Amino acid sequence: MRGFSLIELLVTMAIAGLLAALALPGYSHVITRALRQDARLALLRIQYRQESFFVSHLAYSPRLGDGDPPGLAISARSDSGHYLLELGTSADGMAYTAVARVDPAGRQSTDLQCTQLAIDQTGRRRSADAAGNWRDDDPYRCWG
Repeated sequence: MRGFSLIELLVTMAIAGLLAALALPGYSHVITRALRQDARLALLRIQYRQESFFVSHLAYSPRLGDGDPPGLAISARSDSGHYLLELGTSADGMAYTAVARVDPAGRQSTDLQCTQLAIDQTGRRRSADAAGNWRDDDPYRCWG
């Protein structure tokens, strides 16, 4: 006799299915954490451009895009499109906070621990969960 019996094939498929079921949650978690890099890079780019803007204008830019008043020439989306970017500047232009929010229609919408990341003019890095609870201590390693 040659080949495999039906029982042998079913046992093999059951083992493969069990291994896949065990590996998938861990893989998804790793991918979610890796995609946070998109937000971190976007916020660090904003921080760099804000400091360059400050050197030239003695105030931080109130805008991400181009236009009047001058902006940072940065899109309102992160490079990979997983995060929406916002910029808030104080009235005197001496302070800013840049925020990256998970795109609710995107792949990162399942990342409930780090739905928002923020950085300000002092370099303070913060993160917020899905409930909007901001943390400075970064317990979920949103920034690293």
